[in-house]
Amino acid sequence: MTLQNLRQWLVAICLLFLATVAVAQPSPSAAQLQAEDALVSGNPDQAATLANTILAQNPDNFAALYILALAQADLGDNTTAAQTASRAYAVGPDEASKHQAARLVASNRFARSQYIRAEFWLRRAANHAQNEEEIAAVAREYLTTIRANPLSLQFNASIAPSDNINGGSEDGILTFETIGLSLILPEDRRALSGLAYSGSARLNYRLSETDRQRTSLTGYLSGETFTLSQESKDLLASSPSESVRDVKGSDFATVLFEAGMTHRRNDLSPLGPLSLSLNFGTYWEGEERLINYRDTIVQQFIPIDSTNAFNFRASARDQRALLPSFLDSKIYDVSGSYSRILANRDQLQFSLNWRKNDAGPESSYLQYSASIGYSLNQRIFGTRLSTSLNFGTRTYEEFTTTLDGRDDTFYTVQANAIFEELTYFGFSPSMSISATRTESTAEENTSATTQILFGIESNF
Repeated sequence: MTLQNLRQWLVAICLLFLATVAVAQPSPSAAQLQAEDALVSGNPDQAATLANTILAQNPDNFAALYILALAQADLGDNTTAAQTASRAYAVGPDEASKHQAARLVASNRFARSQYIRAEFWLRRAANHAQNEEEIAAVAREYLTTIRANPLSLQFNASIAPSDNINGGSEDGILTFETIGLSLILPEDRRALSGLAYSGSARLNYRLSETDRQRTSLTGYLSGETFTLSQESKDLLASSPSESVRDVKGSDFATVLFEAGMTHRRNDLSPLGPLSLSLNFGTYWEGEERLINYRDTIVQQFIPIDSTNAFNFRASARDQRALLPSFLDSKIYDVSGSYSRILANRDQLQFSLNWRKNDAGPESSYLQYSASIGYSLNQRIFGTRLSTSLNFGTRTYEEFTTTLDGRDDTFYTVQANAIFEELTYFGFSPSMSISATRTESTAEENTSATTQILFGIESNF
């Protein structure tokens, strides 16, 4: 098929859509029919003139605006075509019209390399999709757009009721085995309940890409703040310490900022793509900046086939404390994960992790953990479901309050649901329920947290 034939075929599809819309509308005028014929025969100048004639009498004529946008695109004026298509979207008489007009705006923005604006209009198109085929078509166009776009932005936001927003002690007792003494912890170090509000933004900007390599700049910003429940406020108010009575949920707020660069190569390892990342970050808690860090990360991707893949990751973090009460540390992580798409298209994931935190006496530990996740492909009442289990051990050779170090056992169970039948701009509400428990031989570090998290997820 030649480019000319392909163009005529695409125009014919668009005009077929106009004919479908016109079934429920008054019969098209002679000028409209002539404009459609001009487009099909490859005469966009004439089509634009005829469409403008119709618009001079009726500026809100959807069919004329749609034809004019197609003609302007054929003439190479994609900016004006996008503006005209957006006018067609505004006056679209039904959901199908708005869906097609939004996709036409997106295609013209894409042609101008205005990828962010194209993504926005594709999300608008998804908002008016009437069936699975239209949703799938928008998803394919969206994927093409984000692959072409050197800039990738991801946003997340959530609100979560929690029975332990501060990671406080479950029993509120500090026991010194070395001298046989037990103390009651201050109220602000006990488990406090409340609401957690969190948000994050991730940026990736592709500097260069070839068949052999890809180099990107990365950025990440996340924050979390809290409001205390009335029960927690009453507990803090009962403290004899004025400083504890003044504690607010925002005193536990955290902010993390990170920037770095990732270089991925496809020609260094016979196993698959290999990537190297260097990141620099800083972390605040309350109103104080606690640490700066530098991460060096190496990842080896091993695609086995279309349904099986391995991923190995090793990282080293050099962490510098900014307050005298904190210690410098070096953290080393090694992990391996395996993912498999099953015959029913469900997805299984399994990972193992080893971590060593070298932070001097009483703060250094060795940690082993494993996780398993399962995602259902079949939607249940329009809901995408997944679940995961993470468990592990952490060992401190020395610890202040115990005779023979400290041993922690921890696990987290989580279930996630994305309600895909409720969608707006390609986003759907989500809910996660998680329960985390840490059991420690240093009893003041035994804690439990149950959390229900409400957020939004992209369907693309």
